[in-house]
Amino acid sequence: MAGVKEIMQSGENTLLRWERTADIPADGWDGLASPDDLFLSLRWLRVVEETARTPMRYLYVQRGGEPVAALTTALATADVPWVSGRVDHLLDHCAAEGFDGAADLQQRLGGGASSLLPTVHCGGRHVGRTRVLHTAGPDKAPRADVELLVMEAEKLAADTDSASVSFPYVDERDSTLVEVLRERGYASFTSGNYHWLSVPPAGFPAYAAALPRKRRVSALSERSKVRAAGFEITHEPVTPDIIDTLADLEVQLLAKYELEWPHERSAAAIGTAAARFGDDASVLLARADGALRGFALMLRRGDQWYARQCGFDYGYLGKLPLYYELLYYFAVERAAELSVATIQYGMGSDTAKRSRGCTSTRLSCHVLLLGRRG
Repeated sequence: MAGVKEIMQSGENTLLRWERTADIPADGWDGLASPDDLFLSLRWLRVVEETARTPMRYLYVQRGGEPVAALTTALATADVPWVSGRVDHLLDHCAAEGFDGAADLQQRLGGGASSLLPTVHCGGRHVGRTRVLHTAGPDKAPRADVELLVMEAEKLAADTDSASVSFPYVDERDSTLVEVLRERGYASFTSGNYHWLSVPPAGFPAYAAALPRKRRVSALSERSKVRAAGFEITHEPVTPDIIDTLADLEVQLLAKYELEWPHERSAAAIGTAAARFGDDASVLLARADGALRGFALMLRRGDQWYARQCGFDYGYLGKLPLYYELLYYFAVERAAELSVATIQYGMGSDTAKRSRGCTSTRLSCHVLLLGRRG
């Protein structure tokens, strides 16, 4: 079979290891991914492959010739640029935030968090919802299928002389994966919360009506302030002529939180996502005084929207609440018009997201400490 690195038999199962998404049967893999698994779909994994700067391996279980489960892995070293999802950075961040279990694990590591590298990073390189794909769904996956994939990830770690195996953002509802990792000796700590918003079919009026009174008054006031400032809010395709400006705005947002990020890398990420997703990639845009002042890149899978990247001209905006207008109020309005049922907001800004109607679930990082040649 073209592109298969290795084929192993385990009882009635066939376990395949792929090195490139281009060689993976698209229907088989994507048939395992639900609408809320966009970042584990082949379209997104191809974006990751082009930007990961590290070897990717895709594990795939077949039974009776039919796909039943899959797991994405990446080799994370100190050289990979995606530090927000890397286990060493994640552990230090969570310990600093006082998240459960993080400080305890730090104390166990005599060499500090960097001693976890290199790690075989499992379940997707995105921030949020690290998981095993399964035809029965991640919360109903048979234990044997999940354990087979976890064991193979551990073999990859041995093959690459890695110091650990990591599953950075496991959803608490993925009970089978949590159980398998716990029983195989993985240490764990809280790594954050994942958020999403159910979109009322009636749009913004129904959304606002469901908010607590104080928040509803605040939302209506924020919308009025943006309108009074003369902003034009639109929903448009991602065209090549605006990508550089969008990248500038994202760099400004990251700088606000003291994160340095090259303009070129931001532009490449936006451009690659737009190219791979075609009509399923679009932007919510805010213009004022003849210039773009804010954006949100939305990716669609089925009836789900994913808020992927955003940015704002903070020097122009001052304290104007454009973020909430663009990412929540206009987003809900437009999503309802397009029959989008859910907007996936991911991690961070817990208080702001919950106060604007989001539902959340707890995520935890699971790490198997191997030591070199472990």
